[in-house]
Amino acid sequence: MLAFVALATAVPVSAQTTGEIYGKVTDASGSVLPGVVITVASPVLLQPQTAVTTATGTYRVPSLPIGVYSVRFELTGFRTVVREGLRLEIGLNAQINQALEISAVEEAISVTAETPLVDVKDTSRTTRFTQEALQSIPSARDPWVILEQSAGVAMDRQNVGGSMSGQQSNFVARGAAMSQQKWNLDGVDITDMSATGGSPVYYDFDAFEEMQISTGGADVTMQSPGVGVNLVTKSGTDKLKGSARYYLTDKKFQSFNVSDELRTQGASTGNPILNIKDYGMEVGGPIKRGRAWIWGSYGKATSTSGSTTSTRRPPSARP
Repeated sequence: MLAFVALATAVPVSAQTTGEIYGKVTDASGSVLPGVVITVASPVLLQPQTAVTTATGTYRVPSLPIGVYSVRFELTGFRTVVREGLRLEIGLNAQINQALEISAVEEAISVTAETPLVDVKDTSRTTRFTQEALQSIPSARDPWVILEQSAGVAMDRQNVGGSMSGQQSNFVARGAAMSQQKWNLDGVDITDMSATGGSPVYYDFDAFEEMQISTGGADVTMQSPGVGVNLVTKSGTDKLKGSARYYLTDKKFQSFNVSDELRTQGASTGNPILNIKDYGMEVGGPIKRGRAWIWGSYGKATSTSGSTTSTRRPPSARP
């Protein structure tokens, strides 16, 4: 299995791969504040995004790529407040309300260690897997294995240590047929039209920034009632960075799981994984800082599995 991805990034592709920050700004008494300048910044943005509160004190910054953000609230005569460490996930509408205090001097307050954001507008049944979850939770490293970890999804096979990688599992949820599943990559519907419900390609797992699995209640961008698999790839930043990997699963690292009882019944081996290799790299950085980025990845996986064998003799041949 071989995968290669290369992207030049300038702006977000689609709302389906992005999030939104919105809210209301008031003074200490609770009265709304129009004219507050809101600045949203993140390493995933080419340039900071700005908005100004309306006459009702509300603001909205849409179509933000997933990542960690800071939000700055500024108004002359009031103390500046900076909210940091706000993580946006796929489709997350993050409500950030803020009260500003009157101040005679120019000063700023930085607020960190935020509690997790809750999307009060979201009525869908979705499971989001952030970059930390994808890389920290042990798995066989393909999207079908992540589907196994999603609530309400039933699979037709188990991928142990990569033994089924390179093969598409069938999966269903909440009574929807396999033909009703949808695959989206960076906001583009890539569902295989010749095998409806399947993916047309395989993937380099380290290319993913985040995955979202939807099993119901999705918005109008989901054209069917089946499982929606939304994949978002990494992008470049103003800093050059990358990583490399090499994973090996081999028979010599495994225990021999055939007991004496099974051996007396004729079993000579278990179901060993003979050899699985997964290796690759990803790198990204600026083409021109603050203007354009590039990012790419390359990965390859090979798998050799054994089979269960038996030397059980027919009853007539037994002593």
